[in-house]
Amino acid sequence: MGRLKNTKHEAFAQEYAKTGNAYQSAVSAGYSEKYAKGNSYKLVEISGISERIKEVHAEVEKKLIERSELEPPMSDEELLSILYSVARRRPFKGRSMVSVTQKGKINEKTTEYQYSPTTEEQLAAVDKLARIRGMYSDKLELEGNMDLKVVVDYGDDDENEAPTDN
Repeated sequence: MGRLKNTKHEAFAQEYAKTGNAYQSAVSAGYSEKYAKGNSYKLVEISGISERIKEVHAEVEKKLIERSELEPPMSDEELLSILYSVARRRPFKGRSMVSVTQKGKINEKTTEYQYSPTTEEQLAAVDKLARIRGMYSDKLELEGNMDLKVVVDYGDDDENEAPTDN
């Protein structure tokens, strides 16, 4: 897609991709505060702008991956593997590195550790896996005859009759 021809739209898309704040992005792009207060959310919904915002996000993510500041996104299989490991309370091995500065020298200390998920984390993982598998849902579906029959009972004719003006 590339840059948008409308410079305000492009500026808005760039700013919104950074901040996620439609009002602030509209003002930064050169729209009046009055317009931004009432209409900035509409800018996000314009198809060209929304596509450009997604494109800018992808460009930023790609740059971060290239600079090794961010690992590539996890695959579905990797995410499920981690959930299953937590649900089964399998321990994780890890490494932490601490840099300590003393008298101009930087000493890096690496500590290896093992972490086991808590019962609360295990239950949360089991719950997520059950939802993924569709074992239960938040919606209640009812089937059956939904015919409605209304019966109005005013009681006995003699006792409950309203008085008349005779």
